[in-house]
Amino acid sequence: MSARIISLVNHKGGVGKTTTTLNVGKALSLLNQRVLLIDIDPQANLSQSVGIEDAEKNVYHVLCDKASLPIHSLEKGFDIIPAGLDLSGAELKLMTDINGYFRLREALEPVLENYDYVLIDCPPSLGVLTINALMAANEIVIVIQSQYLAIKGLQTISELVAELRKNLHTRLRISGMLLTQVNRTVVSKAIVEAVQKEHKEKVFQTVIRQNVKITEASTVSKDIFSYDDTCAAAEDYMALAKEILN
Repeated sequence: MSARIISLVNHKGGVGKTTTTLNVGKALSLLNQRVLLIDIDPQANLSQSVGIEDAEKNVYHVLCDKASLPIHSLEKGFDIIPAGLDLSGAELKLMTDINGYFRLREALEPVLENYDYVLIDCPPSLGVLTINALMAANEIVIVIQSQYLAIKGLQTISELVAELRKNLHTRLRISGMLLTQVNRTVVSKAIVEAVQKEHKEKVFQTVIRQNVKITEASTVSKDIFSYDDTCAAAEDYMALAKEILN
């Protein structure tokens, strides 16, 4: 079976894409899956969250210089390709290249047999870097913060996916919508109910509850399971990983 390649997207920042990429990746690895994380965000938050800063080679060199993948091992069967600030200069280079939207897909092909899951953390935009991630993926998870403004862009993402499917990538599909930072407020509950009513089976049953442990873990460059595997966030991300597996 070939690797499932999942891009985590939303063109709004602060919704939990990076946190989800790291923690669902770790949860899948704990479930004996071989996992590769890819940071394709110039802010490089995913890379920093595992303690990688200023890597000599990063995904920029893959996309712009056609370099081989700079894979860093985090644990056995759990790897990452980091990003760097220089990735912010990749957009213009890729836009002027006729094959610029396919660079990540081409680079991944030789290593896919080594993994069960590839998770790609996308930047908060729908530019050429995100399109590279979507063209490399066969699935998309839309990460939605349980706030009103966070759900307004869902239609834009859905339209982009439909356009890519029609013209370039017929295998691409939205495998689920994930609600994050869910709390007990009336607004949060209303957003969860509205998304579930509108999109029904496309919404993951698992929601990620707001939890201070997630912030604490990120400040010490750890995933939630290494930091506190008994907290609610660890419980939620393990439940999500099992839902994705099934």
